[in-house]
Amino acid sequence: MNEAEKPAIDDPLQQRRVPRDEVALPTRMTDGDGRSADILLVNISPLGFMARESGATPKGAVVKLALPRLGDVEARIVWSLGGRVGAEFSKPIDAYAYAAMLNATRSRRQRWPMG
Repeated sequence: MNEAEKPAIDDPLQQRRVPRDEVALPTRMTDGDGRSADILLVNISPLGFMARESGATPKGAVVKLALPRLGDVEARIVWSLGGRVGAEFSKPIDAYAYAAMLNATRSRRQRWPMG
């Protein structure tokens, strides 16, 4: 791979260690102070997720993401940009639990009213 083909190191979308599954799940994210916000979960993997939000959760914040079948799962925001956040789960989700959650997520897909 030549230099022109390499992804930019500071491009958060190119730093993923595993592929993500596309979803469209309205859910809740709660910060360390207990404040909850409605978000749209856009994609997810056993290691992390990307979501759209109306606020601006800062990089480094520890949050809890409400997921079907799993309940609240802790994650750390690794990037935040223009109403989108990317986060890494504190502990990877095991394969069996991830498959069950993903199946439940797909059965609950909806349109989200946020822009």
